[in-house]
Amino acid sequence: MSKSLLVFDEKQRVAEWVAEQMPNGASFHNYYAMGAEVNGRLTCGIVFENFNGHNANVHIAVSTPSKLFLKLLDHAYIYAFVHCGLKRVTGFVEADNAKAFKLDMKIGFEIEAVMKNAGTSGQDVFLLVLWPENYIGVKGWAEKTTSRPQTMVH
Repeated sequence: MSKSLLVFDEKQRVAEWVAEQMPNGASFHNYYAMGAEVNGRLTCGIVFENFNGHNANVHIAVSTPSKLFLKLLDHAYIYAFVHCGLKRVTGFVEADNAKAFKLDMKIGFEIEAVMKNAGTSGQDVFLLVLWPENYIGVKGWAEKTTSRPQTMVH
């Protein structure tokens, strides 16, 4: 029987895994990370970085899509918009990464700008924004509660 769980208290482990999934790796600053694992192996992770009180950049990596990923997204929403009180989160996706772009659009991100020739291979980069009211998972959750979820660790 497989053991699946959400991971909130191993931010370095999750951040390193997310960075490994990115084409040229990454190093994160001023960050918090959460993930999900099956049988001790991370299958998805979310890193928030560069918080300024109103916004943070977000990086999402998924190796195995699952219902656990959807639960993680809900916790990420609660963390960003309820716990941290952010007004928005910002993502960047290279124009040729159709899989990531499609996922981001399903989550509720919208294109805010196009950075011409800014990608790792000279391709365009979409600057994406997620407004709390556009998140597809728990729309309206923030209006229903202001308490901090017990599972969140910062």
